[in-house]
Amino acid sequence: MTNSKFVQITKDQNGREAIMVRVDKTLKELMEAKPSSRWSAEYWHPKYVEVMEALKESKFKLGTIGQFEDKLTYGAIVTGKKDYSGKDVFLVNQGDIDYTGLNLVGSKLVKKDSPWVIDRAKLKNESILFARSGVAGVGKNRITIAINPPNAVVDSFVDILDLNKEINSFYVLIFWKSIFGWLQVERFINGVGTLNISFDEVRAIQIPLIPEIIQTHIESEYKKMSVYHDKAMEGKKKNDEAAYKKNIETAEKMLKDLIARTEAVIRAERKDVI
Repeated sequence: MTNSKFVQITKDQNGREAIMVRVDKTLKELMEAKPSSRWSAEYWHPKYVEVMEALKESKFKLGTIGQFEDKLTYGAIVTGKKDYSGKDVFLVNQGDIDYTGLNLVGSKLVKKDSPWVIDRAKLKNESILFARSGVAGVGKNRITIAINPPNAVVDSFVDILDLNKEINSFYVLIFWKSIFGWLQVERFINGVGTLNISFDEVRAIQIPLIPEIIQTHIESEYKKMSVYHDKAMEGKKKNDEAAYKKNIETAEKMLKDLIARTEAVIRAERKDVI
């Protein structure tokens, strides 16, 4: 057996890793893990522990998403095969959440009196929306923010997070997409049998409280990227593949760069994202 960073690894006769055991956690610690006790081995993988240790060592005070929650909800659960299609309200599903923003080109539309159209499911400006379950949804980190959205509601597989004014929603989005946010989400969804994230787990995500001015700069940089996302969507709507490809590649590059700069700020490797 080998022993590295409090992990013991056993290999079979062919040299393949067979068992990995954490030896630094007591039964009491396992039972006290929040937001719920976790016994699954994946939850205690060192990569998750290391990212949490890095956050604790950050020069910034830590808060939780739950501290800034104004509303956390999901779309209506509608059963039956009745046709509710119309031309009034966009019905946003997991597949409409792209890496760089909402993709409503070809999205489903429903009647304004459809059972999908309920107050809690309506998108507001700067609502954060994310996939709540499934390998192709929460497992692919499908999350974005609504910027001046059209008349739209989410379905039951998409959650809406509205935050209060004490934190910038654009910063929360970029943090969620960063290694520091995503590994927390991944830890939660891998810690259970089915890929999903609960409201309590969303609220428990820890986030560094970086200065307000930096959060504002992140918002400004995100909106610059969003211009290219919108151009890409316009190209897609017009079946202009060249325009779509050119602009979506620019948007993706800008977003990845913004995420990297935000991570560097959290690590104290740079002072700001601009």
